[in-house]
Amino acid sequence: MRTCQAVFIYFDKNLWYEKTDQPCLARSWNLSDDLGQIEYIFSDKTGTLTQNAMVFRQCTINGRVYKGDASSAAANEDVARIGTVPEAEASGSTAGDGRASRASSHKNSSSSSTTTDPLNADAVKKAEHVLVHFRDTELEADIATAREARSGSADDRHGRMLNGFWTVLALCHTALVSVDPASGAIQYKAQSPDEAALVQAAADVGFVFRGRDREVLTLQTPFSRDGELERYELLNILDFTSARKRMSVILRKIGDERDGGGKVYLLAKGADNVIIERLSPGQDDAIRTTEDHLAEFASEGLRTLTLAYKAVPGT
Repeated sequence: MRTCQAVFIYFDKNLWYEKTDQPCLARSWNLSDDLGQIEYIFSDKTGTLTQNAMVFRQCTINGRVYKGDASSAAANEDVARIGTVPEAEASGSTAGDGRASRASSHKNSSSSSTTTDPLNADAVKKAEHVLVHFRDTELEADIATAREARSGSADDRHGRMLNGFWTVLALCHTALVSVDPASGAIQYKAQSPDEAALVQAAADVGFVFRGRDREVLTLQTPFSRDGELERYELLNILDFTSARKRMSVILRKIGDERDGGGKVYLLAKGADNVIIERLSPGQDDAIRTTEDHLAEFASEGLRTLTLAYKAVPGT
């Protein structure tokens, strides 16, 4: 009888693992007896009965929701092309040749495909447990518009919010940067799939975390002057705890004063109730809109995270 039950388990299509094309193997004769006694299954919400795989689905920035182009072919590629460092940056010069762009072809593509230096890598490979790259044509158009916008205009103000949002994602973490030897692409290593998915999403948009050298963080953004890399000195990390419900980093920007060099920034990410109650006054409309969007995300079964930043006064 138990042999027949094991055969039924083996041929049960609902127990077939399509990813490896393997059936369920009953390795114990008592398996059917044990399964028959199970009435309830208790599990934590991550990892136990799931693949623990993460996808950056959508975001709300300054009242606009970007839902991503999940069906695009580029989103499903294992390695996605990103903008590269200008030749002058890569060779150690202090001046860049032009803004970094997310073009699919460039002078250094052949040499950087085998590089081991994250500063020269021209692509991002999907991190472990991260299923897709984040692509959003509307977001790309808004970034392009903001780069050309007149100072003080509505597009310029929205561009500043975009820059702040993705910079927080790209820098507020403890992820490490490695270069995949086969593809020469950047790959992020993090303590959790959540963190890796967030840093990778920022890189997919063009805010590429290029690595940490001692206490100096290197970032490439679409808004950098002449395509030069931005560098920040890491002053402190305030880790996430169950009491704080948020993670924060304190950074000092390195560079000329005209580019904000010398300013100290506090970047934070965490639970919405903890972040929102610490925002400066006068943002009631923006907070209300953001809370509506967060409620919409939660109703779709998505895990949510809120970001904030502040320039420390007197710096």
